[in-house]
Amino acid sequence: MSLAELQAQLRATGAYESAPGRRRLRVDRRLGRWSAWYHQKVLRVVLAANRSVRRGTYDSPAWAGSSYRTLLAIEDCGGGVSVAGLLARARREGPVVYVSNHMSMLESFLLPCILLSFGDLAPVVKEDLLRYPLFGAVLRSVHPIAVGRDNPREDLRAVMENGVQAVAAGRSVLVFPQSSRRPYFDVNEFNTLGVKLARQAGAPLVPLALKTDFQGIGRWLRDFGRVDVSRRVRFHFGDPLCVSGNGRAEHQAVIEFIVRNLSEWRVPVVGWQGAASAAAPKQEDNR
Repeated sequence: MSLAELQAQLRATGAYESAPGRRRLRVDRRLGRWSAWYHQKVLRVVLAANRSVRRGTYDSPAWAGSSYRTLLAIEDCGGGVSVAGLLARARREGPVVYVSNHMSMLESFLLPCILLSFGDLAPVVKEDLLRYPLFGAVLRSVHPIAVGRDNPREDLRAVMENGVQAVAAGRSVLVFPQSSRRPYFDVNEFNTLGVKLARQAGAPLVPLALKTDFQGIGRWLRDFGRVDVSRRVRFHFGDPLCVSGNGRAEHQAVIEFIVRNLSEWRVPVVGWQGAASAAAPKQEDNR
């Protein structure tokens, strides 16, 4: 399946599933279980994107292409990707505000080829990422909304001003309202930034529950953790919500949607209705 076919399928059905038993190169079958092999593949994607940035040719289609090659790297190494729930988004024209939990660096690489199927995108990212070697230049070229994470008031102002401008220009905004990437979901860390932006911009709010522990958080290098091909990458989108009043009900609906999906996927949830789950999620196969 090509990138164009993937995006056409997402618009038509709202879903994608990695094909079972996909034919892989012999070297991928032998080395795909090793984290270094996967990270080498992703590094090649970043290097190619960086060269395109230097040539001044890195645009939204090129960004989607880089993201799609990350998806192929996952599948080449024996992993699987599932996307569901985008049919309602496909039927709604115009920009939206996506609000999601944040688990690993992988979603930053993988979501663009999915979300760019429905129009331009402005991700909200930490300023630190813009200074990363190689990847920082790529990220800067797609005009993200940068926040520092040190001053919540300044971050709110930046997201409100730049996010409203992005929506007015026809770009959807992707928000991760957590203080950091976590292998679990802490309800108490999930702030109302996305709801406030959707209300201010007059855009629908789209919940997103994701599970990307295929690529773990590294012990020494946070963004280069161990790969576990038995853990399927999952993205489940909720129906668009219209924010009214103070947005409290919509914020609660987003949390409930994320918790419901993460619980089904056996991802630990902390702070939900006063109960904490500290148990490690069981490993999955690729079903």
